[in-house]
Amino acid sequence: MYSEADYNKAARSTRTRLILGIALIAVCLAVVITFIALEMEVLTLVSAGIGFIVCYFLWSFKVMPWIHYNKFIKELRHGQRRQTECMFKEVAGETRMYDNVEVRDVLVTVGDTEEDERLFVCDADKPFPALQAGDRLTITSFGSFITDITPAPQAL
Repeated sequence: MYSEADYNKAARSTRTRLILGIALIAVCLAVVITFIALEMEVLTLVSAGIGFIVCYFLWSFKVMPWIHYNKFIKELRHGQRRQTECMFKEVAGETRMYDNVEVRDVLVTVGDTEEDERLFVCDADKPFPALQAGDRLTITSFGSFITDITPAPQAL
């Protein structure tokens, strides 16, 4: 599911957003300092307040999620993985946040009985393969996060 291009894209996007966030903060500070130098107290207070709100919003909602995602991708790239042979049950239609990453829940059963169900998660930005309930799979995972899905080898 993940390639070298995905890792590089995440790193580039994080750097770009970080640079733009820092540039926005610098521009807001320059405006406030200019108004302080010109002794425009009301404009200084208004521009400082608006600048703080805009910077905080953009930093919290545009920059930090990418920093968390890039950190997660680095851990995913070099972390220990395991393989699980299982039978696919269902994938959730809606997404949720899991360790600061938007994911979909994937429910599988391990073994021959229906009693051993396991919940894995997969990146919501990645396309999920078209699977039918009952398909046999080999899931490669990092913790509970799916890094690869392949059809299980057929038993002879």
